Amino acid sequence: MPETLRTSGKLSIAVAASRVLGLVREVLFAHLFGVGAIADAFQVAFRIPNLLRDLFAEGALSSAFVPTFLAALVGKAEDGAPDKEAAYRLGNLVLAGVLLVTGSLSVLGVVFAEEVVGLIADDFEGSKLSPAAAAEKLRLAALLTRLMMPLLTIISVSAVWMGMLNAQKHFMAPAWAPAMFNVASILAGAGLLVIDPHDATGIVVWSAATLGAGVVQAAVQLPVLWRLGYRPIPRLRGLLSHPGVRRIVRLMAPAVLGLAAMNINVIVNTRFAAGLGDGPIAQLSYAFRIFYLPIGVFSVALATVTTTRVSEDAAKQDMRAFAASAGEGVSAVWMLMTASTVGLVLLAEPVVRVLYASFSDAEATATAMVLSAYGLGLLPYGLVKVLAPVFYGLDRPRIPLLASFSAVAVTIGFNAATWREFGAPGLALGTTIGALVNIAVLRLGFRRVVGALPGVNLRQLGALLLANAVLGGVVAAAWYGVELGIGVVGFAWPLRVAGLALVVPLGFFAYVAILRALAYPGAALLWALPSKLLRRVRGGQR
Repeated sequence: MPETLRTSGKLSIAVAASRVLGLVREVLFAHLFGVGAIADAFQVAFRIPNLLRDLFAEGALSSAFVPTFLAALVGKAEDGAPDKEAAYRLGNLVLAGVLLVTGSLSVLGVVFAEEVVGLIADDFEGSKLSPAAAAEKLRLAALLTRLMMPLLTIISVSAVWMGMLNAQKHFMAPAWAPAMFNVASILAGAGLLVIDPHDATGIVVWSAATLGAGVVQAAVQLPVLWRLGYRPIPRLRGLLSHPGVRRIVRLMAPAVLGLAAMNINVIVNTRFAAGLGDGPIAQLSYAFRIFYLPIGVFSVALATVTTTRVSEDAAKQDMRAFAASAGEGVSAVWMLMTASTVGLVLLAEPVVRVLYASFSDAEATATAMVLSAYGLGLLPYGLVKVLAPVFYGLDRPRIPLLASFSAVAVTIGFNAATWREFGAPGLALGTTIGALVNIAVLRLGFRRVVGALPGVNLRQLGALLLANAVLGGVVAAAWYGVELGIGVVGFAWPLRVAGLALVVPLGFFAYVAILRALAYPGAALLWALPSKLLRRVRGGQR
């Protein structure tokens, strides 16, 4: 595991910066537009290209493209060409196909915006809103959808270039690209703070800026590819006859559904949340942004490294190394995600109150309840992120497809039965239950195809249980002291900020100290990380 953690650790710094900037963007959005009708309309509109992007670009395409592109680089491509020129030719064919397909989908989304919004959020009209208010909310969501649909094509191009870089083990540029998206969005939001439009005009400007931020995200990767010898020249000739493209399409067809569980859950949640009046859609979005921070920092970084390693192992037909690489990723997720779950559930409300300081007490409490329900799913969702792409290197996409269908069925059933009674927290809990089902099916599939999945044994599981118990006790006791201080001296927001800055590192050191003492794989590397970062900072100052 140390090799996987060491590589993903460097990647995690960039991903962490992106996630923190994403939170800043979300906080800025919350300050400008709150949790009312305008925020709901934007979240619905932004969700449409985002869903298609996850399905066709950063999800299915990446899972199918990276193993195929990497196979060409190591001389195992189906066309028999081992050289980089052949791999880049494949990349340009895929780029042309992506432009054609996503461009067509974007045009359809613009033309049929009202129908698409109605499909996702038709319960606006059946909610607690008046008919006039519901109609206005739908109209605004359709307008914003038209503005942001081209984002699908832009981010899909970015995903192709990201896959080419990751396959060549140039991880940093793709990792920093989303940070640039957030920086561009934040700059636009800062401009809106000066103008101060909290109405529909402001949200239109924000949506247009989101589109521009997507262009920035794609563009920052191109210079690195250019230095590696790649020239972006999309070619349609030979697109359908190229064996590499055929393999990608063959893997993508089930992958579009196989990696769709979380995204379909989002649609289900949105439809149910739309019937709960103003607020729940935005609460789910704000909570999910916080929930996704540890997923992005840890699981996405681990998944990127693990996918590249297992794809290379599969191309070399080294199944022992394949299983070991997958097991290292799983073990690291257990170590990082169990601690994240304990911390996020215990600190859900203070985190929400710090990040979304403009929320009322009721809004903060409601969002924190949603966040806690999401937080329970950190471990299974993190494991899905790492394990699902593994099957595409084996040309076995039907296993994540089955896992996805199973998870969606359970989530829809749970949400349909409980959404009125449990509200938005119940919808988040349904997503968590779906992720548990997803990872259970994936583990069974791995055992059937490869064999036992190396990961966490009983001794390591005991170490994790003890370390998380200590972590929970330290965090709960320390935060109780912070709340006592707030009750005595006031100054709630500054003390909460200072409290989180103290409690989170305190919990981290307590947790890692226990794991290090019990020799959990990778714990020593985590223990040394703060001092290593401090040395780098001091070195930079000199």
